[in-house]
Amino acid sequence: MMDEAIADRMDRIVAADDAALAASFLLQFPDCTAHLRRLAEKHGAEAVVHEIDLLTTPRDEPSLDTEKVEVRLQGHSVLFGRDHAYLMVIVDDHPAFRDDPRFANTLDDGRRYATLGAGPKNLMPFFSSLLSGVNREADLSPLLHDTFDIEIQHPDVTAGKRTERAVVEQLFDTDAAYNDRLNYDIIPLAWSDGFNSNSFISGLLEVSGWNAARPGKVPGWDKPVPPEHFDRPEDEPPETAQVA
Repeated sequence: MMDEAIADRMDRIVAADDAALAASFLLQFPDCTAHLRRLAEKHGAEAVVHEIDLLTTPRDEPSLDTEKVEVRLQGHSVLFGRDHAYLMVIVDDHPAFRDDPRFANTLDDGRRYATLGAGPKNLMPFFSSLLSGVNREADLSPLLHDTFDIEIQHPDVTAGKRTERAVVEQLFDTDAAYNDRLNYDIIPLAWSDGFNSNSFISGLLEVSGWNAARPGKVPGWDKPVPPEHFDRPEDEPPETAQVA
């Protein structure tokens, strides 16, 4: 007979239709997978069902082909042929992100997406600070054509150790933890104390465990934002970057 506390926990997971709670629960109680699936299917908890599918579907070969979630490293030209890098996260119709306001933007094919990037605090980038942001205007602009567009994947996903949803949430959590206190340099030099948007994306990916090669003419990429700057207190609100 199933423990009453475990049964109650599953009821709460299904009622909330929370994929993250389901994943955490099944790490502790893998023998409850079939029961949780039946319960989720009975009550229409689509995000939980989808999470169970991701956790239980075998991955025979590593692949970049993700049906529901896609992360792309993109960039556009900003100064003398040099590029500004940012991330586009495409969630398609993934049930865990269905009502997520971060993904209010749509591509021409109808898929929903959000961007992650950084830029100087002030319109004049000199003597400014480097701020990160979700869906920054410069990263969403249709007038700025991409100079590179590369699909990337987290090694834990290709190895079948984690889900796409988990690594995407980690990206957003790490971005939110950036403290916005670094000085901004258009072109960061090794000896300076400044960083730029490319430094931010390089550091964000590195801290989050992604392996992404330098994508193009991206000064600052080889000077990533250090891990200790992703330490914002939860009660400290972020500022807003104004330009690329």
